[in-house]
Amino acid sequence: MKPKLRTSKKYLPLLTFIILNLLLACDKKIENPDTGLNDELNFSQSDYESILENKILNIDSLNIDSTNITGRSLNDNLDTLKYIYSTKDYKPIFIKSFESKNVVDSLLDIFGNSFQHGLNPELYNYTQIKKEFYESINPDKKDSDKYVHLANAEMLVADAILSYSIHMRHGVINPRKLYPDSYFLPVKDSLNKKLFEPFIQENIIQYLYNIQPQSDKYKKLQTALKQFESLMEIEWPIIPVTEKKIEIGDNYSSLNLVVNRLTTLGFLDTNKVKSSDFSVYDSLLAEPVKSFQIANGFNGDGVIDKSTIQRLNITPKEYVNKIKITLERFRWLDYSDTSKYILVNIPDFRLYAVENKTEKFNIVICTGRKGEWETPNLYGEISYLVLNPTWSVPKSIIQEEIVSGLRKDSLYLKKRNFKVYKSGSRVSLDGLSASDISSSNRYSIVQDPGAGNALGKIKFMFKNPFGVYLHDTPTRAPFKYVNRAVSHGCMRVEKPMLLAEYLLANNSPWNLDYIKIEIGQKVSDQNKVAEFNIKRNELRKNSSYGVTTEVKFDKIISLFVDYYTVWVDNKGIFNYRDDVYGRDKVLMKSFLEIE
Repeated sequence: MKPKLRTSKKYLPLLTFIILNLLLACDKKIENPDTGLNDELNFSQSDYESILENKILNIDSLNIDSTNITGRSLNDNLDTLKYIYSTKDYKPIFIKSFESKNVVDSLLDIFGNSFQHGLNPELYNYTQIKKEFYESINPDKKDSDKYVHLANAEMLVADAILSYSIHMRHGVINPRKLYPDSYFLPVKDSLNKKLFEPFIQENIIQYLYNIQPQSDKYKKLQTALKQFESLMEIEWPIIPVTEKKIEIGDNYSSLNLVVNRLTTLGFLDTNKVKSSDFSVYDSLLAEPVKSFQIANGFNGDGVIDKSTIQRLNITPKEYVNKIKITLERFRWLDYSDTSKYILVNIPDFRLYAVENKTEKFNIVICTGRKGEWETPNLYGEISYLVLNPTWSVPKSIIQEEIVSGLRKDSLYLKKRNFKVYKSGSRVSLDGLSASDISSSNRYSIVQDPGAGNALGKIKFMFKNPFGVYLHDTPTRAPFKYVNRAVSHGCMRVEKPMLLAEYLLANNSPWNLDYIKIEIGQKVSDQNKVAEFNIKRNELRKNSSYGVTTEVKFDKIISLFVDYYTVWVDNKGIFNYRDDVYGRDKVLMKSFLEIE
């Protein structure tokens, strides 16, 4: 039976087994010493401590190997370790004697299983710790050599624990350094008081288990990593890409390959398919194709086209690498404990409303175009709505689009309800040319509220340094695109009224009917219309600018604009999206260099 990539009931026994083993591992009495080794090997506490102190005080490197197998310098943490040991009078912290074998084995078990987090165990000196400690308890070694090896093992363990703790809590890579122009989500400070936490633990093993990411999205992706790694062992033939679209009833010579791939990926149960000789594409096979397409961000029309085949040809190794870097992204920031928030995942082109870890609904969105207009990763707090907004056109858009539109049509500005100002004074549109606007930086352009306003009838405001916000739009066609990176950086919302209703609930004297009336939409309940007419002046008091109105919330709502291209959804289905801005490519390069 080929591995499936859906989390279903048949995986419950396996998941239960894994969870029980993890709990048992956490409960192990690892502090019990391997009694007898100290007597057997004539352990001298003073000799060991003297060699360890001398090593710490007099070395400029760990002096085992300048780098470990991964290429990570063992000296990255050296200054920190020197300081920590100085506060402990240079006494051993983790490996107290030869009888610390159980502790070392438990640590090796944790570091060795770091591959479950998409990480290389050698980042944590796995091979060297094992070598140094077991050399220290080799009865054929001289006593002085044993203590040197034991001291080496202690320092390597301390270095590994420090690195592992940082990586589990904060990630391996600092996203602000990797993406200085696009990553503005909160970054947890690794250089804080928690840096020294591992060195004051009574049970370091329990501590290292506890700091591993616990969110559902992280654990589900760990399961997917294991499943895709198992697929790397099987044959993965390339399905020939056809320019012709294969629809129901068409003959298709590569259909067997498509069926096999869908089966392997868990989208088709061949027990339900009678024929073993697939040559005609029928409605029975179209359903799993649709499911695969939807899981990959396509429209799910069931037509086997070039894009579908290209996605089917993604190799297990590519999946594995995508999962590894996404686990890293999830280590950067975990907002799963936030009780109520809005999440935008840029590559997914969707907005999710999440409350108490449950998805309430999701909405299709458009994001910024690749290049100059890319939507950044950011955090904000949605605090108010703007109804019937005006649009102050950014200078960059004036030069890129307004000037071009005016060159093509002298009535471009009038048709779109634009007002033009020069040095703050309004100027007539008559006779105003594209060359006038392009030749001077003193022009500003504002679009009045109305049917053609680029922001539509409503925008959702949150403070950020980029002037980015969520908003309605009169341009509807892009919501049907697969790649919806079409805006100037803001996020267009396909169903703004659904989002508004959610944000307003128990959070404002306004309600959805009032919003609809204010922006000119029809409300069938005339009692609501009469009610709003009575309350309108008070509702708009101190928040009205002509036809434009601000609707403030009683409570702010957190917004996370993030970027990840693979995840397991709430139905247990593995999802994959294109790396629309190339941010995965940047992370992959940096991540693989470390490994």
